Amino acid sequence: MYKLGNVKFIILAAFLSIITIIVVKFHLYNLNDVKQIVTSYNNLAPFIFFLLCILRPILLLPIGLFSVLGGILFGSIKGTILTVLGSTVGSIIAYYISWFLGADFFQRYFGDKIEKYSFDEKNAFKITFLMRVIPILPCDVVSYICGLSKINIIKYTLASFLGIIPGTFVYSNFGSSLNNVYSKQFVFSVVMIILLSLIPVLLKVRHKGNKSDESIVKNLISDIDNNK
Repeated sequence: MYKLGNVKFIILAAFLSIITIIVVKFHLYNLNDVKQIVTSYNNLAPFIFFLLCILRPILLLPIGLFSVLGGILFGSIKGTILTVLGSTVGSIIAYYISWFLGADFFQRYFGDKIEKYSFDEKNAFKITFLMRVIPILPCDVVSYICGLSKINIIKYTLASFLGIIPGTFVYSNFGSSLNNVYSKQFVFSVVMIILLSLIPVLLKVRHKGNKSDESIVKNLISDIDNNK
């Protein structure tokens, strides 16, 4: 009889295999191919895009790519709404996948690295929100970390929803502006993307030295705890 950890490993391996097959078969890593899939459904295109945004965290695809595509297809506002709602639902699913597997499972295969990113219920809303807004870690890594930390699902959902909005709007606005690269909207979007990208660099400078993402996250959590 298999131990629970072995069963979980088999489930995870099968899950990742299915994800790989789906992503490769439908070329979901390619913006143009995803665009063709969505637009082929005509009036149902917004709904299909919404479903893909829900699946995106599970398929381990970058949120930035879908945010840009949302702006291209539906404009900055509608694109932002669809991407944020879909990504929030997807992040909840990712949270529960991580919660199901559990910290013990991940520590068995990844050692202490998991522990270094986890945090407790105290200030969970603020920490989750800031990790969503500040692009230190990939959006979906944050979801899985929160699932391992087992923070309150309501706090997690609200913090995720609010924290995903700024970055998603910036990238959706960028996608919407690509039809006119000489517009003020395009310039604004590029400037905002650069500013978002600079935040992790500024945090490294603040904490003296070229520190890893792991150190930045730990310092961010520590700063929040010290200023509660």
